[in-house]
Amino acid sequence: MTEAIGQIREDIRDQRSGKLVFLSHCMLNQNACVRGLASQPAVIREIVDLALGHEVAIYQMPCPEVSYLGSMRWGMVKKMYGNPMFRRHCRGIAQQICDQIQTYRDNGHEIKGIVMRDGSPTCGLKCSAVEADARQTWGGMVWHASPLQRFGATEGVYTEELMAELKARGLDDVRLLSLPEVPEAGSIPDALAEIDQALRARG
Repeated sequence: MTEAIGQIREDIRDQRSGKLVFLSHCMLNQNACVRGLASQPAVIREIVDLALGHEVAIYQMPCPEVSYLGSMRWGMVKKMYGNPMFRRHCRGIAQQICDQIQTYRDNGHEIKGIVMRDGSPTCGLKCSAVEADARQTWGGMVWHASPLQRFGATEGVYTEELMAELKARGLDDVRLLSLPEVPEAGSIPDALAEIDQALRARG
């Protein structure tokens, strides 16, 4: 893909690398996390450094949770977000992201991957926050709610909608990667090594 960028007319050639990676919103804005989950003051430095080190531009996807419930929200599980209204909201974001992927690809850019956020009930790829017990019911006032949850081997709600949209458009060859929110959701060093490999790979 990047070869196509290099083959354009000399008078419009510039310094772009022609490479992009799409990131879950909170990796570039830790203020978007549910309170108690932000691991760094501003951004996830490791993934930003990886992208810049490989001259890969960064596209920040909108946060489905913040754009639906705002920044003052409770930590929730996939079952709570898995309703038709929130799925429609996620589908709209997925369509917007696929529009961007499609137009960049149509113009010779290379999409190195989409990095999701393991542990998130919306953006998880390899695992998402789910209820601790299949019989657990949700309701009542928040101060009576059980905080128990676990990480189940399932995609988050937004990830499911994004994968469906990618497949519908024939874009499902775009690589999906993930970075855990917390160590309990997976190995952060292993995830960073996989992302590094994807970013350095030739298109």
